[in-house]
Amino acid sequence: MLRRSISTRESRTRRAWLASFGCLALGCLAYLTSCAAVVPAPSVEHHTMKIPKGSLEKVAVLAFQPTPSFVRARTGSEESAESISDLVTRLMTDELMKRGIEVIGSSDLQIAFAAQGLPSGRVDRRAAAQVASRDFGATAILFGEVSRWRQRTGEKYGSESGASVAFDMGLYTSPEMRRLWTSKFDETQRALSEHLLNARRYPGGGTRWLTASELAQWGVASAADTLPPK
Repeated sequence: MLRRSISTRESRTRRAWLASFGCLALGCLAYLTSCAAVVPAPSVEHHTMKIPKGSLEKVAVLAFQPTPSFVRARTGSEESAESISDLVTRLMTDELMKRGIEVIGSSDLQIAFAAQGLPSGRVDRRAAAQVASRDFGATAILFGEVSRWRQRTGEKYGSESGASVAFDMGLYTSPEMRRLWTSKFDETQRALSEHLLNARRYPGGGTRWLTASELAQWGVASAADTLPPK
């Protein structure tokens, strides 16, 4: 009788243990499933309006401009705000061309502006759209601004802080200046240890620290990917 009672208690203990283990396993599975479902924050915030057919046939790219606060922040730096803005302009120009879009380069626009006595710096956007349409047959024009550019501190496999880049751009019909698309990139690379899923978005899967140029290249490509088909 005593042995039967002990056996019964042992059986109940095993069942209780198995039930507890099952609950724990289900809880772990639910947690892992929820983690897998987490979508990292988008690197690009964009808005696309109705784009008439043919609007992306020939796009003029005006040289990106540094924001006034960015210019002040770059005072005394090795890389000037203007050279950084020119780099982002070239990156975006290349991305548009990769997508089969005919591009009128910023240098061609600057030559046309100079011939008409327009300033070489911040050109009036509406005037720029008219020149792009009249002189080059542009169907749209792209404007952009760079507001932050900070290099990583350290090397690609050991850095104290990540690169940080921010810029925005907008695409408008030419010469009407009707907004077609806008995009904003604002990213500071975080360590893999801070957020596993988020860090893996970066080129290299978050296993290395990017330079500001690499971060910008990723941002520009991500922005261009949100453009509708030509």
